[in-house]
Amino acid sequence: MDTEKLEKQLPMWNKLMYMALGSVITLVAASPNNFASVGIVWLLIQIAITPPGFFLLLGKRWNALPLSRERINTAVGYLAASWLSLFVPLTMGGGDDTYNFILLAYTAFLGFLYWRIRRKFSDSDEMFP
Repeated sequence: MDTEKLEKQLPMWNKLMYMALGSVITLVAASPNNFASVGIVWLLIQIAITPPGFFLLLGKRWNALPLSRERINTAVGYLAASWLSLFVPLTMGGGDDTYNFILLAYTAFLGFLYWRIRRKFSDSDEMFP
């Protein structure tokens, strides 16, 4: 795919990221009330928002584009929304030691990934920043 088309798609991905983030915040706020369908909705949202974050960072087509702040922030926004949605089972009273370990490992992974990408981005060889 042409890099110009990908650059034009990035604002659409950014808007969808904000929609995903809003839906996750709403779900986290509504989950303590133990709605019957929260589990299914949570799973669908988790499946819908995690892959785009990795797709924008590691996808073959997106690697043709140089890293930009907008692309990094959009991808990390998807991954942060995915991380935030992991708190839904905790607010519903679920979660054991294994789940807490998974949450901690995902937090460490996201922190490392963001640090690594930002470091790579700041070390780029741009002549005119």
